[in-house]
Amino acid sequence: MRIQWFKHGTWPKWLVGLHHYTIASFILLTASGMALYLPAVHAPLIPYLPIIYRIHILLGLIFAITLITPFLRILPKGRRIWKFDWTLPILLGVPLVATGIFLWGGTVLPATITSHAFSWHGWLTIGLGAWILIHAFYKALGIRPNAAGVAGRVDPERRLFLRSAGMGALGTLAITFIDPISIVRALHAAGPGASSSPTANARGVQRFGAYYTVVNGYPSMALDAYRLRVDGDVTSAKTLSWSQIKSLTPYSEVKDFHCVTGWSVPNVHWRGIHLSQLVRLVEPTSRVKYVNFYSFDGAYTESLSLSEALDPSVLLAYEMDGQPLEQAQGAPLRLVVPKMYGYKSIKWLNRVEFSDKPITGYWEHYGYPNEAYL
Repeated sequence: MRIQWFKHGTWPKWLVGLHHYTIASFILLTASGMALYLPAVHAPLIPYLPIIYRIHILLGLIFAITLITPFLRILPKGRRIWKFDWTLPILLGVPLVATGIFLWGGTVLPATITSHAFSWHGWLTIGLGAWILIHAFYKALGIRPNAAGVAGRVDPERRLFLRSAGMGALGTLAITFIDPISIVRALHAAGPGASSSPTANARGVQRFGAYYTVVNGYPSMALDAYRLRVDGDVTSAKTLSWSQIKSLTPYSEVKDFHCVTGWSVPNVHWRGIHLSQLVRLVEPTSRVKYVNFYSFDGAYTESLSLSEALDPSVLLAYEMDGQPLEQAQGAPLRLVVPKMYGYKSIKWLNRVEFSDKPITGYWEHYGYPNEAYL
């Protein structure tokens, strides 16, 4: 027999309040997630991104707790609810929380899993958000579903909750090994008017979670006008044209790419030149301890110690996955520091300075760690 500590057929006030708070926390989660992810709102909020990220994590933990709290206490009897009101938040909410935890774990998990988790995290947010709107719509209109049928009413019980939560957990395991982008491409290829000829989306270039810029839009420069200035405390400063850069022996590597906001891209094929080649060209003096980098967007800067910059994995890349960099990817030349988070891999590079002092990088100026090792 179930002990009742509130009137038959009514919801306790704490449960109603918790219900509203769960929805509110989800809305705040969505807003903070969009601020972290969407390039259109990313740049204006750059000074506040570190605190927004921490708030997003805190809200995610609160959302997880509020999602399961009602089921940890005695549930109401005689207050039958619509099945979809019961099952959909659990089916969508459990994998949403789980994929968020995967992203929070960052580099603990393989990049393939976090890459898939990031995509599914976004789709699950859209799905749960759509359901909340539907839920609010029929509640506002006073619509009450029939008691019978697949969408009928049920008496809430823990077994039903555990069944839904279990399905959500199994779904989490499944979706982290399934790439949603591949599904979308397969559906597109099988759709009406699909062509067997290669397209830009099918050429093998992986898409990043987002392409960020610290200015208004993605800067561009024609290759015939591009120059890479290599100077500082050196014996012979150089200014290299694009043809001179491409004449240097190319280096290639395959590395995972990790963004500090959680998403990752596995096995990115980079091709470019190594900093040691510039060292041989300009001959830095013995006083040099740092390498400073500048972007032709006029704002983005970064700095590495000389030993960090000369790490074998660090490249000045001009190709990704066998194709020239796109404008949003940092064309024509960008720094790639695979052992550190992506904000250290400055894009649209046009100056390399050897110095006895570091500069404060753009992101470090807003509170990001100077040592960004994974």
